[in-house]
Amino acid sequence: MAKQKPGYVITKYDELTYKINGFAMQVHNELKPGHKEKFYKIRLAELCRADGLEVNPEQRVEVWVGDMLVGYMLVGYMFLDLWIENQLVVECKALSHQLTNDEVYQAVSYLAATGTEVGMIYNFGLSRLDYRRIFPPSQIQNWQKSLYRAIWVKPGMSLPPLDTEETVSPIRFVVQGTDRTIEVPIRSSVENPLSPSADYKSSGVDIDAGNRAVDLMKEAVKSTYTASVLAGIGSFGGLFDASTLKEMKSPVLVASTDGVGTKVKLAGSVGRYRGIGHDIVNHCINDILVQGARPLFFMDYFATSKLTPELTAEVVTGMAEACKESGMALLGGETAEMPGVYQPNEFDVAGAIIGVVERNEILPRQNLKAGDVLIGLKSSGPHTNGYSLIRKVFADTSLEIVIPELGCSLADALLSPHRSYYSILYSLLSEIKALAHITGGGFIENIPRVLPDDLDAKIQIGSWTPPLLWKLIQSEGYIATDEMYRVFNMGIGMIAIVDKDSIAKVQESIPEETFIVGELIKGEKKVQLVE
Repeated sequence: MAKQKPGYVITKYDELTYKINGFAMQVHNELKPGHKEKFYKIRLAELCRADGLEVNPEQRVEVWVGDMLVGYMLVGYMFLDLWIENQLVVECKALSHQLTNDEVYQAVSYLAATGTEVGMIYNFGLSRLDYRRIFPPSQIQNWQKSLYRAIWVKPGMSLPPLDTEETVSPIRFVVQGTDRTIEVPIRSSVENPLSPSADYKSSGVDIDAGNRAVDLMKEAVKSTYTASVLAGIGSFGGLFDASTLKEMKSPVLVASTDGVGTKVKLAGSVGRYRGIGHDIVNHCINDILVQGARPLFFMDYFATSKLTPELTAEVVTGMAEACKESGMALLGGETAEMPGVYQPNEFDVAGAIIGVVERNEILPRQNLKAGDVLIGLKSSGPHTNGYSLIRKVFADTSLEIVIPELGCSLADALLSPHRSYYSILYSLLSEIKALAHITGGGFIENIPRVLPDDLDAKIQIGSWTPPLLWKLIQSEGYIATDEMYRVFNMGIGMIAIVDKDSIAKVQESIPEETFIVGELIKGEKKVQLVE
């Protein structure tokens, strides 16, 4: 059985949906975008039948009101649906845009009409297969208009008006060829969302789901607490005892905020969420480490279109793990459910960090000079930058494909969490003149941020061998070398600038391979890439 993914709703139909997903990916890879919907449907049906599955294309569902046959909803006749094993509704599309609520509501209509517990929508019209897993609704609201649009009404007949104020007989659906009959009420199912009976949940915000998310994450969050945390999760504001700062001579607070960017979309597409929590925390830790600060506490922000407690808790648990590794408290945060702001199944993550440093130990130091050496520390992957370009490069490639040269799947390589350099560098800061976190902007944009106006950084790009992932990205995307170093970290996530006399001590104190990647020279606060 396929491995459970965090935040994934488990059903008894998962083995079947996994199998159909695989067939859909095969269809997309074989036919590519650009065809009419019927060709994708025909090929998907062929693959299912070849595997021994029962497939009913254009499954007809009679639509009755009272004792009168008023029309038909042809599941697949107009919209290329398949009904597989009499238990899975499959919708095939060939749209030039991503799936929207219109397609979702249509699929939900079919679930309601057939009494089916799960459905899949596949959009073969994009460079990358777009798909959704759909469940029956707890109540019928906006999507009932989609139901009516899907019904062919016989001449002279009509369906009950949606805005009726009276009790109306339910619509009866009879799935031809089976003994399945489904009734859907009309009056109680289409109440005005703005009527007195409306509630917050009906508008798309589920308070109970938010509470459930907190219950799932609170133990992980509390595990990060130190004696300095006076009030955390559940409070209106986090309280952190700052009295220990009195022991410092001249404490300076350092603050930073950031996000994970479009890596969240890549992670969401394969159901891997915990690493995103590590990404945001470690990114922020590194950003204040380059100023010499140690982290005190972290605050997170998680926003989504519809809250899935397990998914949210998985991300926050990842944050808590990263915080705990660096001795930092996850002091508080916000979980926001914002239907209509985010697309369905989309989410975003951001965070803010507070750290502290002695005033006379702030980096970069003022004694940088020509001849100082740049030591590069390995990255764990793309970290949290360049993912819009990465997604474009691999838009037509399955993330689950194993790349022999990498020794792992593409998803494993691209979603490896952003590493923190705090544990191996903080104790060495007295030997370091400056640190540059190689994030968005790569070498070209980040190194000058720590340079004085009269110095350049000369980078010898042959002084280390970038991991094969970077060669794959460059070759698949036809990206110029200068652009690679302007966007990505190229296997070097942090650069320490040290005096020549400190090279040996610093490298010997770092428990991993490091590289002398360049030196400072007279210049104009720029980066020079040399072969």
